[in-house]
Amino acid sequence: MNNLMKMLGVIVITVVIPLVVLLGIWADILPQSLQVGVGMFGVIATVAIIVGGNLYLMYSDIKSGRYSKKS
Repeated sequence: MNNLMKMLGVIVITVVIPLVVLLGIWADILPQSLQVGVGMFGVIATVAIIVGGNLYLMYSDIKSGRYSKKS
């Protein structure tokens, strides 16, 4: 039963809440300031994930010695 509750929680957080926010924006139910905030959060989160992911991958490549010249 515990795993079922975890799965339902993940589904609510990843699917239901974003869908409700998007439908609220689409139907003009949410105030405009909240719509702008959601959009800004999305852009900032996207940039952070892309830049952070690339930096992490570059760091792990350098740490593993992938690009070092070994004669």
